[in-house]
Amino acid sequence: MIKEYLAAVRSNLKDIPADEREELLQFYEEQMLDAGYTIKEIEEKYGTPKQFARSLKIEYFIKNDETADENIPTGERTKNRVNLIWLIILGLFASPILIPVAIGLICLLAGAFIAFLGILFAIYAGIIGVLAGGLFAFVNGVILLWQSVPTGLLFMGAGLLPTGAVIFFAPIVWRLTRWLFEMLVMFVKWVGHRFLSKNRVKEAQ
Repeated sequence: MIKEYLAAVRSNLKDIPADEREELLQFYEEQMLDAGYTIKEIEEKYGTPKQFARSLKIEYFIKNDETADENIPTGERTKNRVNLIWLIILGLFASPILIPVAIGLICLLAGAFIAFLGILFAIYAGIIGVLAGGLFAFVNGVILLWQSVPTGLLFMGAGLLPTGAVIFFAPIVWRLTRWLFEMLVMFVKWVGHRFLSKNRVKEAQ
């Protein structure tokens, strides 16, 4: 019966590479056999095969993200993180009990994501505004050169100053953007650990 249970778990672990999937299932099979668990005890401890598979995938993607090599292509790591976020959202919706809590967590997650996008929009809108203002001042300065050289130079300098400031602060803004994204991902992983890890499966039944 344990093999049938783990076979059902395996069918829900297609997102995990085959070698790691089999190693993981072998570990739990040995653990279950050594403990002499019945199917009822297994489901009480780990949940249904689908619930257990979901918790294993969440922990796998969290661990994979935390140990990811910096040389991994950005697109691949982003894809893994999107998978992780999606799994956690599905896991929250799938919780049969404490649905108000699950909805509240999803709203909190959505709020954090919206806040993240809002901050990004404010930062980059500010940059675009500064660049536009600088360009406008510079063009006006060029035009004014024909009327008054000092005034034209003043406007041109006023236009170049914010442009130079944007170029100087651009790397800082980029790092701030990455930091904000990392904070969002850390929050998502905390939700996964706190409510959907395999140690919490029974609570989510």
